[in-house]
Amino acid sequence: MARLGSQAKAGFYPTPDSVCCQLQQLLDIDTDARLLDPCCGEGKTLFALAAGRGTTYGIELDHQRATEARSRISRQLWGDALVETRISSASFGLLYLNPPYDFAMSPGSKAERLESLFLKRYQETLHKDGWLVFVIPYTVLKPCSATLARHFEMLQVFAFPKDEFQVFKQCVVLGRKRPMVHKDEAVKAEHSLAWLADREADEFLKIAPQLSACSTVMTIPAPKSSCLTFRSTRIDPLEVIPLVRKSGLLDDLLANDLLPGQCNSIRPLAPLKNGHLALMLAGGYMNGEIEMDGRRLVIKGVVRKTEKVQSVNENSDGKTTVTTRDQYLPTVKAIDMARAEMLTIQ
Repeated sequence: MARLGSQAKAGFYPTPDSVCCQLQQLLDIDTDARLLDPCCGEGKTLFALAAGRGTTYGIELDHQRATEARSRISRQLWGDALVETRISSASFGLLYLNPPYDFAMSPGSKAERLESLFLKRYQETLHKDGWLVFVIPYTVLKPCSATLARHFEMLQVFAFPKDEFQVFKQCVVLGRKRPMVHKDEAVKAEHSLAWLADREADEFLKIAPQLSACSTVMTIPAPKSSCLTFRSTRIDPLEVIPLVRKSGLLDDLLANDLLPGQCNSIRPLAPLKNGHLALMLAGGYMNGEIEMDGRRLVIKGVVRKTEKVQSVNENSDGKTTVTTRDQYLPTVKAIDMARAEMLTIQ
């Protein structure tokens, strides 16, 4: 897929059901095991792999998909899995990683594959003897080869079934976590992975075995430590609003203590112009809580000063004189306390 097409889908490529079914048959999951998917989408893949065993943890950048995943994942975070999450090291027995297929473009730095960045970031969340299931285009094996070879043993690469392989040329990499693999073994594994990545698609499909031929049983044990940090720095309003309501912050008594009191009613002698409204907004006179059509709104006035060109004159010497006038643009921002929506009136 072209890069623009990839970005339009936010790099979201759900794993085919046929591959999920084959992977699920290879897993022996302890009741207390933890399973992590940092790019879980709607949570269908991790839900299918777990099959009711262990505790599932998911992260998703797209809010709609993250909301959908909450019905399937035990603990779900909304946010950027690379920069907005804090997760304990060596805390998970299974890392299912199907990251976005794209480049990370950072100003002033060399472009790097997102698949490699996700692998480097999340391999450390696996505890010893935990298993990695890594779904990527086979050509990306090369930039990921060093990390795979240094931190995993029993590395195996399987091609997607032929029909599914033709779409994104994907493969599945299985590996068991080790604190550090011996240098000679790591170099050998790295060269082998890079060699596979350099093959033509048809040749790779002939060389790499199918997942159905895998006989490895991936035993996912329970973690030795019960402590776990798993949180996102991004605030999800769908989670916060129920907590705020439960805390009583929106009760009339507390709202009256926190919010400005009701403004006095006035009847101006003449219609107010924008300048008058701007002064009232700037002075905070119009801030506070109001009720409109049965809705409770908290309003806040903001004024932005600009200059409006009145005239442009050129004299006999060729000099230009620009005459401007100050212009105040009042804006009212209203927060709907019930719906947690912000309205802007300008």
